[in-house]
Amino acid sequence: MNVFGNLALLLAFIGYFSLASMAGKPTPGGDYGVGHAFALLFAYAAVAVGISIATAIVLWKGGFDWVTEKTTLRNTFVISGLIALLIFSFFAAMINGGGAPWVMRILGKYTIVWALPPLLLAGFILVNTSLQTLVPAVIWQWALKGVVLISAVSCVLMLGEWLVNIPIAAAQHAEMRDAEDAHRQQEFLDQIEKNNPKTEMVLILVFTTKYHDKAVREAALAKIKSNPEWQQYLVSRLETPWAGEVFPFLADNDVEDRRLFAEPIKAGILKMAEKFKDSMERTHTFYDGQFYSETQAILQTIAKFQDLGVDYAPAVRKLRKALDTPLKSYQQAANLRCIPVLDSWLKKYEKEK
Repeated sequence: MNVFGNLALLLAFIGYFSLASMAGKPTPGGDYGVGHAFALLFAYAAVAVGISIATAIVLWKGGFDWVTEKTTLRNTFVISGLIALLIFSFFAAMINGGGAPWVMRILGKYTIVWALPPLLLAGFILVNTSLQTLVPAVIWQWALKGVVLISAVSCVLMLGEWLVNIPIAAAQHAEMRDAEDAHRQQEFLDQIEKNNPKTEMVLILVFTTKYHDKAVREAALAKIKSNPEWQQYLVSRLETPWAGEVFPFLADNDVEDRRLFAEPIKAGILKMAEKFKDSMERTHTFYDGQFYSETQAILQTIAKFQDLGVDYAPAVRKLRKALDTPLKSYQQAANLRCIPVLDSWLKKYEKEK
């Protein structure tokens, strides 16, 4: 077993010398930086594997019996110390200026150079028990204890730093998100303010849906209703390809003259059927949620106006039929979620008829 232990330590020594040769050197840019990072990782892996194998061999041979007489406690100390050493040596090897934990920046960029030699030498003595008669136990044992203690304390401090930074990072993230939301809201409000409701009203209909903040919705509705003929404007757009912008408005907002919209809604559904068919013919790659929001807006609008006596089912059937448009060989299909929604609506309609 000594042979395997020495080979493991030799691997760790080779990894150590590689790490020591790169310690303190700035990380190069470009492809050289990637190569530098991989070299660090491979060197650290050699150290980690070598130390782990050597520790397992020494533990199995009873080389750590001096730690404590209690087997369970001894194994816990050794394994915990090994884990702390591996974590510590990783950060010591990968230290890179401001990106490293606070304690590693305090210890410095040459930590890997001075921290590992006492550990490796102690490991060499533990593996080769004959050397223990030549070197006083107090020297190599305290060398090992010192490195383990530094590693454990460093890990505790790194854990504490991480725990402290969690709420700080969360607060910063929330502040950044609030700032982004405020900036985006202001952009929406500016866009609404510049809008001409007599000629460009259709461009701000999207801001009136339930998915926008109250301030944005109210500003958009106020701008829209500043045009005395805003209802006639919406009715006229239902008969154009802009029907897709009108339906979300009708689904989430009330109108003053409901009967004015009753028949044009049917025309709008037929326009949407044409739009669905065109998309089925032109889309290369479909996704499950495609057409879903448009379908939901149409059906919600129908629910609000179906008491006016207009039969919307024929138009809905054409909308559903558009989704059966045969696809070409190069088109990639998807399980459109809107299809079962439309089928369910039509089935319910047939039962109630």
